[in-house]
This record gives sequence, C-alpha cells and structure tokens, in this order.
Amino acid sequence: MKGDAQSYGRAAGASILGLVLQVLSTITLSVYAAFSDGDHAATTAAMYAGVGVLVWIPLIVLFDLHRRERLESIELDRLEEESGTGVFEQTDQPRAARTLEAMQKYAMPLLSLIVGGLLLTIGFVRFSGLGGETALADTQTLHKGWGIAIGLAIAIVGFIFARFVSGMATQRIWAPLRAGASYAVGTAIVGLAIAVMQFIDKSAGRSIALGPVAHAIPIFTIVLGAETLLNVVLDIYRPRKPGEDPRPGFDSRLLGLLAAPDKIAENIGEALNYQFGVEVSRTWFYLLLQRWWPGLVAVAVLVTWAMTALVVIQPHQRALVLTFGKPTKPLLSFGDVDGVEVGPGLHIVAPWPMTEVYIPVSKTRDEKGRPVEIRTSTGVRLMNLGTNPPKRDTAILWTNEHTLREVFNLVQPAHLRDGIGGSTGEGGGTTDLSLVAIEAPVQYVIDNVREYDEFAQPGHRDRLLRLLGQRELLHLLASTSIDRVLGAGRAELAEALRRRLEIAYSAVPVGGGEVRPAGVRLTDVGSGFVHPPKDAARSFERVVQAGQVLEAKIEAATEDKIRILTEVAPPITRDDGSVVTTEDIVARIDNLTAMLEAGAPRSEIASKELAIQHLLEEAGGEAGASLIAASAQRWDTHMGERGKAALFTGQLASYEAAPSLYKSKKYFDALLDIMAPSRVYLTSERLKDLNIVIELQSRDTGIDLFNPEEGNPNAP
Repeated sequence: MKGDAQSYGRAAGASILGLVLQVLSTITLSVYAAFSDGDHAATTAAMYAGVGVLVWIPLIVLFDLHRRERLESIELDRLEEESGTGVFEQTDQPRAARTLEAMQKYAMPLLSLIVGGLLLTIGFVRFSGLGGETALADTQTLHKGWGIAIGLAIAIVGFIFARFVSGMATQRIWAPLRAGASYAVGTAIVGLAIAVMQFIDKSAGRSIALGPVAHAIPIFTIVLGAETLLNVVLDIYRPRKPGEDPRPGFDSRLLGLLAAPDKIAENIGEALNYQFGVEVSRTWFYLLLQRWWPGLVAVAVLVTWAMTALVVIQPHQRALVLTFGKPTKPLLSFGDVDGVEVGPGLHIVAPWPMTEVYIPVSKTRDEKGRPVEIRTSTGVRLMNLGTNPPKRDTAILWTNEHTLREVFNLVQPAHLRDGIGGSTGEGGGTTDLSLVAIEAPVQYVIDNVREYDEFAQPGHRDRLLRLLGQRELLHLLASTSIDRVLGAGRAELAEALRRRLEIAYSAVPVGGGEVRPAGVRLTDVGSGFVHPPKDAARSFERVVQAGQVLEAKIEAATEDKIRILTEVAPPITRDDGSVVTTEDIVARIDNLTAMLEAGAPRSEIASKELAIQHLLEEAGGEAGASLIAASAQRWDTHMGERGKAALFTGQLASYEAAPSLYKSKKYFDALLDIMAPSRVYLTSERLKDLNIVIELQSRDTGIDLFNPEEGNPNAP
C-alpha cells in the first residue's frame, strides 16, 4: 500500500481507539483492584495496563507526523510544479520530516527504555510483595463474579482489537501498529488470567489459582520489560533497508505471535522447508495435520484434563480429597483410605477443577537459608518457640552475639538464702525478675490432615501453633527460677513444656467459644542454648561465681562437720551388723537437751545421759577418749581422797594413844621440813667474828646433818 496522508490518518485513528480501550481497561482494572479487598493479581494487571498508555500515545504522534509529512511533501511538489523551477531544491528538509526523523531516532528509543524500565520495576516490586508467609492471603477477593466478568470483557475486546490491529500491521506503512497490537493482546492475556483464576476458585470453593496467577503476572511483566530493553539494544545494530521505518523497542515479538496466530503455522512450515530442503508443508502428513490440528489439540487437552483424575500419594504424605471445597472419598482407590483422608497409593478422583487433593505444605530453609516448600504430612517439622538458633560459625559464649534478633523471656530470680540479695513483697515473694534467652525447638508431625486443615486458615496454621507454644512457654518460665533454667532442671522444663503443648494443641480456640484439635503430634520438645542478655553476661557470671563460691564454702563446712563428727564419735558397727552413726548420737544429744529444757524427770535424764555416754565410749573417738580420761581422773581423785581419810584416821588413833609424843614428833618433822633446804653452819666459840669466806657455788657443799645418807657419801 502506498503511504499517503489518508492511510496514516486511518492508522492514527486506530491508535486513538487503542488508547481509549487501553485507558478504559486500566480504569476498570484499577477500580476492581481497589474494591477487591487486596487482589494482588488485579492490582498488578492494572499497573501493567496503565503502562500501555505510554505505548499508544507515541503511536498516535508517530502516525500523525507521518500524515503531516505526507501533506507537507504533497504541498511542496505542487508548489514546485507550479513554479517550474528548482527554487526549492536547495532548501532545508521540511519541518514535519525533521520532526518525524527525530521522533524515530530519539523519542521512540527513549520511550522504549521508559516502558521497559517501568515493566521491570512493576514486576520486581509486585513479585517481591509475595515473599511473606501471608502471600496467598493477600490475593483474596470477595468479588469473584465481577472478576470473571471484567477479565472476560477485557480479554475478548483486547483479543478482537489486537487481531484487527495486527491485520492492519501487515501493510508496511502500518507496521508500527504491531507494537499496539502486542500490548493489547498482553492486556487481554492478564484479563483472561484473572477471569480464569476467579472461575477456578469460585468453582472449587477454595483459593487454588490465586497464588499461582499472582506470581505469574509479575513474572510476565518482568519478561516483557527485559524483552523491551533487549530490543532497544539490538535495534542499534540491526541493519535496515533504505526507506524502512525502525521498529519500536516496545513492539514485543513474543506477544506479536499471539496477536497474529496464523503466522505461527506459516513460520513453522517455512522453517521445516528450509531445514529439510523439500516442500514439507505440501506433504500429505503436514496437510493432514494442518487440517485436523484443532481436533488433535482438543484430544490432547482432553487427555491431559482426564489425567488430573489420577492422584498418586507418596509414602511420606497423607491428603484430603476436596470436591468443590468439601472433603469427600475418592471415586476409586488402590491405596490407604481412612474416611476422607487418603494415604499412600493411587487414587482416582473427579477431574480438575472439580476436585483438589490437599497435602499440607512444610516450609523449611536449606543450608543457604533459602525458603523451601515440601508437600509432606508425616515429615518432621520444626519451630522455635524461644529465641532464634545461634550462629554455628563462632564459639557459643554468653558474651558473644548469638543471633541477629534475640527473644528474651521473664523468669523468676535466683532463690535467696536468709533474705539476702533482694527485696520481697508483701506476700513474701521477690519483686525482682530476670531476663533470659532460651532456645526451645519443637518438632512435630501432622497426625490428622483434616483437623490440621480445619483449625486455621492456610498460611496461619504454623503461626498460630507458634503463638500458642510461645504462650505456654511464657507461662511456664514465669513461675520458674533462673537457677533451674540455667542448671540441670532444663530436661524437666522440656518435659513440662511438652505436657502443656499437648494440652494446648488438643483444644485450639477458633472463635465463638469453639475449640478444635490442631491435628498435630509432638515428636520432640528440646531444651537448647540458654543465656542471659549479652550486656549483663559479665555481671551475671559474677553472680553465678559468687553462688558457686557459696556452694563451695557450704560443701567445705559440711566436710568439716563430717570430719569433726567422725573424729569426735565415729560410727559404731554392732555385732548384729547394725550401724550407729554420728548423726544418731547427735540426735540423742538434741533429744536430751530438749528433755532438760522441758523439765523431764531426773531419772529419765540420767538414763539418757548414761546411754549417750556408753555410745560415745563405744565409738572410741575424741569424745569417748575424753569421757574415759575424765572417768579415770575421777577415780584417781576419789581414791586419793579416800587414802587421805584413812591416814587421818590412823593419825587420830596415834594422837589419842600418846598426845605428847605425837606432838613432839610432828614438831620435829615440821622443823625438819623447814630446815632441810636451808644452809646451817656450826662455828666454834673461839672465833673472834663471823666473817667467814666460803664458796657458795653448790648448795650441797658440806655435810647435810639432817640427811646424813644424802649429804655424807661415806655414810652406810
């Protein structure tokens, strides 16, 4: 077709119509997304359709510039013919032609970059918004009927208009319309996806397709954005024929095939002919396929659809068969069936979308920390009720940073002795509390799939189980001392927590006073690492060290007690094999003390004292030895005094027999006792004075007159 102003005007009119339809699609999807209570897929589709406005506007301007350039060229030709001269040959390029050239050379690539950047940004932002645990819940909508109607309307109008525009684009002068046709078919695809998604979910009674479509539309947007940017780069190096208009970068080659599906078979036939070197497209087999391909495709689709009725449950899985959202039995089973719950084996159910086989999803993380979803029910699942597990690449000390986010619990402080070290309230209990980070890993499996499916909404079950477990852990730790948490009582705490969790998970409140079992079975409740806050670790260690010193002193005192008691009164082993320990003797002494304080009869006290004395003497310790020595001393004193009494009796008899003689003897005996240690010198009366020089070195010098046997060595 020859490019004239009227032809370009028709293309501009078609572009204006495309812009109007694109704006209407954007507004419709935006309004639906605003009133759909968080339909993630509809919101992404509205953003994608809004970018399409930037595609149709430059096409309108481009074709209008072509029309102006043609009119300007016709006017110049007419003026040249009328003048008959070449007065205009040396003039500059016409204004419309210059503007058109600038538009094709600069504006269209820049707009292509903007469109590609917007598509990539929308795709990545919307896709990253689906990374949380509530991703599927964020795609819910209550207006499924409106979603089906709006999606089908946009799909039908978009496909028809795209097919019409792509037919126009077969003409060379209207070739840029391929970009509009591709974007129109893209908008139709997202509209059809929303309609199909809502239809499936409305038919099944469950949110089956919401999540996949909510992920698929951002991915679709990312792919188109990447293709647009790649087209801009490749168009720089692509050779062109003289007079050929450049192809816009936002003209999607992928969507162009859907806008003109008749070209697909033609392109495939040409590729086969070129590959084999013969006219494969004219053989009977190719012609047969070309004639009956709709039927073959229909049979393939039918067989694929029928295969959805075959369900294989793996050995580590148990599932529910949901027909229109209600649990039902399979039509035919070659495996384990327990009511509406099916086990491993082959099962035949109604085809999709009438039936869904629900298998619980286990969300875990691999070695690199990436989220991994595993469809299993008998597989062991792990949740941490306390703080996050510590990093394993460093030494695990109280003073080290354990994890990025610590979770602390309140516990009772250490037990105080004699009220030292803390304040007490009116009830006698301490008013202080302690903080501790405790790792409480809990492993469980799904014991009943139906109960697990019904006690909470999808995406909230694991969170509800974790919250219930954290509540029980909080209640348990609030009445437990920190000594028990940090010491040997952790095993008992884990067992107590297990009992609490079993009770809590057997009756989960679901609202309205109703409770339901969670359908899970605990396999292990462990007690992991426990530590105080990092800032208080040093002080806490000093408190622990002081407690250890106290315990050491108590142990030393106990050791001294045992040693002293053993030295004082060792245990007694009787002939009959019985043993009387030191503690038994101490207990008898305490009992005797109590009897003395109570004023017991003297006879009973004496018998008790005698029994204790015999035990101490029999033990043979220091107490027994002291008692035996005291007894010996008592008898020695007693016998000595008794001897003195007998001597006095004899002396009295002597006195009565001869009083004068007795007195003289006693007098001389006393005089002898007095003079025995004294020096006595006998001198002659002839001495003029008593100045006598004598050596006094020895007291025994001279003759001992009063003791001749000791003083006279010659005495017999």
